[in-house]
Amino acid sequence: FLTLRTMSLTLRTRFLTLRKRFLTLRRRFLTLRTRFLTLMTRFLTLRTRCLTLRTMFPTLWTRFLTLMT
Repeated sequence: FLTLRTMSLTLRTRFLTLRKRFLTLRRRFLTLRTRFLTLMTRFLTLRTRCLTLRTMFPTLWTRFLTLMT
Protein backbone atom coordinates (compact mmCIF):
# COMPACT_ATOMS: atom_id res chain seq x y z
CA PHE A 1 0.00 0.00 0.00
CA LEU A 2 2.76 2.41 0.94
CA THR A 3 4.68 1.64 -2.22
CA LEU A 4 1.59 2.36 -4.27
CA ARG A 5 1.12 5.65 -2.49
CA THR A 6 4.72 6.70 -3.04
CA MET A 7 4.49 5.63 -6.65
CA SER A 8 1.37 7.72 -7.14
CA LEU A 9 3.08 10.67 -5.48
CA THR A 10 6.14 10.39 -7.68
CA LEU A 11 3.94 10.06 -10.73
CA ARG A 12 1.99 13.10 -9.68
CA THR A 13 5.10 15.18 -9.14
CA ARG A 14 6.51 14.02 -12.46
CA PHE A 15 3.27 14.90 -14.16
CA LEU A 16 3.24 18.33 -12.54
CA THR A 17 6.80 19.06 -13.56
CA LEU A 18 6.05 17.94 -17.10
CA ARG A 19 2.98 20.11 -17.15
CA LYS A 20 4.94 23.11 -15.96
CA ARG A 21 7.61 22.51 -18.57
CA PHE A 22 4.97 22.16 -21.25
CA LEU A 23 3.30 25.39 -20.17
CA THR A 24 6.55 27.31 -20.23
CA LEU A 25 7.37 25.93 -23.67
CA ARG A 26 3.91 26.84 -24.87
CA ARG A 27 4.26 30.37 -23.56
CA ARG A 28 7.64 30.74 -25.23
CA PHE A 29 6.23 29.40 -28.49
CA LEU A 30 3.31 31.83 -28.31
CA THR A 31 5.57 34.80 -27.71
CA LEU A 32 7.78 33.73 -30.61
CA ARG A 33 4.73 33.33 -32.81
CA THR A 34 3.43 36.78 -31.95
CA ARG A 35 6.85 38.28 -32.63
CA PHE A 36 7.02 36.47 -35.95
CA LEU A 37 3.53 37.66 -36.87
CA THR A 38 4.35 41.26 -36.07
CA LEU A 39 7.49 40.99 -38.17
CA MET A 40 5.52 39.50 -41.02
CA THR A 41 2.90 42.23 -40.90
CA ARG A 42 5.61 44.88 -40.85
CA PHE A 43 7.32 43.25 -43.81
CA LEU A 44 4.04 43.05 -45.72
CA THR A 45 3.23 46.68 -45.08
CA LEU A 46 6.70 47.64 -46.25
CA ARG A 47 6.30 45.50 -49.35
CA THR A 48 2.93 47.03 -50.20
CA ARG A 49 4.40 50.49 -49.72
CA CYS A 50 7.27 49.59 -52.02
CA LEU A 51 4.87 48.22 -54.61
CA THR A 52 2.70 51.31 -54.50
CA LEU A 53 5.80 53.44 -54.89
CA ARG A 54 6.92 51.32 -57.81
CA THR A 55 3.55 51.66 -59.49
CA MET A 56 3.48 55.38 -58.82
CA PHE A 57 7.04 56.02 -59.88
CA PRO A 58 6.77 55.48 -63.69
CA THR A 59 3.91 57.95 -63.95
CA LEU A 60 5.86 60.45 -61.91
CA TRP A 61 8.93 59.80 -64.01
CA THR A 62 7.07 60.30 -67.28
CA ARG A 63 5.47 63.45 -65.93
CA PHE A 64 8.89 64.70 -64.90
CA LEU A 65 10.30 63.92 -68.34
CA THR A 66 7.44 65.68 -70.07
CA LEU A 67 8.01 68.69 -67.86
CA MET A 68 11.71 68.70 -68.61
CA THR A 69 11.33 68.64 -72.37
